Amino acid sequence: MAHPLELSYHWQPPVLFASVGAAVCVGAVARSGAAGRLAVILLILTLWVFFVTLVWRRTRAYLMVDGDHLVVRRRGRLQVLEAGRLVAVRQFLTPHGPSYKLTVRQDDGRTGTWVAPVALLRSGHSTLFGWILARAPEAELDRGSRRTLDQLRVKGLVT
Repeated sequence: MAHPLELSYHWQPPVLFASVGAAVCVGAVARSGAAGRLAVILLILTLWVFFVTLVWRRTRAYLMVDGDHLVVRRRGRLQVLEAGRLVAVRQFLTPHGPSYKLTVRQDDGRTGTWVAPVALLRSGHSTLFGWILARAPEAELDRGSRRTLDQLRVKGLVT
């Protein structure tokens, strides 16, 4: 049975530190008695919510290989990509490293784009490219994807 890849980072420490920091700041501002402290407290809480939402969205990264199928989270739901529908792979850079946009042929003949967030997942690059080589070798790879594939081959992570 196939299993989804694990996240490549621990999200709990940043959320804990941000929460403690926000609580200390809110407490200090609330006790200050300064004019406009309510606005500052709301600003601190808004920034905290923004940060926690960003971390939560990163924890939603999902990729699973199951034979000819690649499962990713797309628009909040798990979507299954059949290998025969993969047309092209384009690399894009994120703060955590390269991830990939997969161009997929839809049922009606048009193409759509799915994101494989491999930079956020442990062994994501080797899993994705191993699947592409084994199941969808006809997919077109852009320059960055070919470079990553060459690096994975040199390291012995894909054949």
